[in-house]
Amino acid sequence: MRKSLLILILTIFILTSAPAMAGGGKTDVNQIGSINFTDKVVYFQSHTSDPAEGNWITMGCPNEGRRIQLPQPIKLTYSGPKYVEYGGAAGTLNKDEEESYTITYPSTNSYTTLPVYLPNEDVSMYFHGETGLEGENVDIYLFKLTSDCAYGLLDAFQAGDIENLNTLFQDSVDEEYKKYSTQLGDCGDLSDYDLECPGEGQYCIVMVQQNDDGSMTVLSSTAFVVVESELCVSSPSSIKKGDELDISITGAANENACTYGAILIKEQAYKANIEINSDGTRDGTSVIINDLDLIDEFDITSSNYRSKLTRNELQKEIQTLIGEGNGAIAIGEAGQKTLSLTAFDLPVGCYYLLVGAYNPEKGLVGLSQLEVEIKSKGNSNSNKKEENEEKHEPEKNVKTKEQCQQFVSNGHRVKFEFTKGATSVGYVEFNAKKTAGSIETIIEELKGRSSNAPVEPEGEVYKHLNIRVGDGGFANSNNIENAIVGFRVSKKWITENHINMDAITLQHFNGDQWDSLKTDKVDEDDEYLYFEAETPGFSPFAITASKNVL
Repeated sequence: MRKSLLILILTIFILTSAPAMAGGGKTDVNQIGSINFTDKVVYFQSHTSDPAEGNWITMGCPNEGRRIQLPQPIKLTYSGPKYVEYGGAAGTLNKDEEESYTITYPSTNSYTTLPVYLPNEDVSMYFHGETGLEGENVDIYLFKLTSDCAYGLLDAFQAGDIENLNTLFQDSVDEEYKKYSTQLGDCGDLSDYDLECPGEGQYCIVMVQQNDDGSMTVLSSTAFVVVESELCVSSPSSIKKGDELDISITGAANENACTYGAILIKEQAYKANIEINSDGTRDGTSVIINDLDLIDEFDITSSNYRSKLTRNELQKEIQTLIGEGNGAIAIGEAGQKTLSLTAFDLPVGCYYLLVGAYNPEKGLVGLSQLEVEIKSKGNSNSNKKEENEEKHEPEKNVKTKEQCQQFVSNGHRVKFEFTKGATSVGYVEFNAKKTAGSIETIIEELKGRSSNAPVEPEGEVYKHLNIRVGDGGFANSNNIENAIVGFRVSKKWITENHINMDAITLQHFNGDQWDSLKTDKVDEDDEYLYFEAETPGFSPFAITASKNVL
């Protein structure tokens, strides 16, 4: 990976994830500043922390599960002169000379998470503008970001030649963009605007307004990613302090040509406090993210910014950005799909795990995020229920089996549907309290009692079952809630065994005894009765009933 690509990512994050400047050519909307090029004046619309009126872009989500948590809070502060000349252009920020200017990103879920799209999915955007923009005509530019974009911009800044906007635009972007034109609706908003299905790559959206005097107003901008493949990441949801975190990754196209990387970041350290300090000169400017001087650390102003970082150098640089004691990083060799993160010296707490796949010819081709908890040793080995859930059933006792995989994302209802009808269970669903990535649920219909249950349940047994959700004891009250099992019972079995239909119940073995779960009939057809049962956990189950007294 090149230094310039890393710098590009960080620059895009600064300029798009938390737009620093904004303004317009109208008197009834807020301007924060402008840049005067020789061929055009560009105004920037102001941003506030108001999610409805703050002039922000949000992205529609293709799938409830594929969202990446952004650092929170995201706050950008500029401390420097209000007027700067550089490379033939001049910038003005509408503030007092000694005043700092701060932008804080809205804290709602739509703003603090980033959707990850696949190539066949529609990309849609929303604009939440201030009321004074109602009815305005706007242009939406969709840029595909490449290494050539980075080189074009960096070359121009190195040469001090940014005076002509059209030349700068063509030299850096060339033909890698699309333009859409539309009109803002009520209250200056734009709802569910379709950007079609762009191919895989990293993209930037810039919304502008062409003014009558030939100037241009940048209303807002943001970034998103379209990956070639949906990564399947297998990792425990929790580990004991002192252990390493082992993960495996599959799902990337041409996976043996990819380089896989994983970053573990402590939740409290996952923030972006960005400070830009300047005396009006290039050498006197610093960009500090979470107390790290980005320009000095990554040598941005040097002439060798095109040089490549080795894998070890890149790991070291990113570890420095994360901060010691706040997380860990691992980057494998090409084709290495299992990684081990050194987590033994990390403190107890909740962490974000970001996993990516990089193809040298295509760039980023897969991106996923999970949540991991590091627990103290005393708390991690005391739960016998989790040990029972992880004990697999002997194959000789398994009659039939069916499995389903879904993406589990914090705050969303997840439903695993078993459409083949191989067992009596039709679906399993629950509310996720943590993001865990792709999780597999397995239903086993058994020939006899589960090996995890030492005693038989009371009543007539229709079916013995095992239901396993994920690995590593994921399905516990810390991670899920309001879980439901949907199942069916044969009317033929009910008639032949003189079963009291009102007494059909799903029982769950809790590690010590069988518990009868709240079970309700929800439907029926010519062959089956259909039920739902609320369950506090998973693994051994039995569908039972009592007989009618004749």
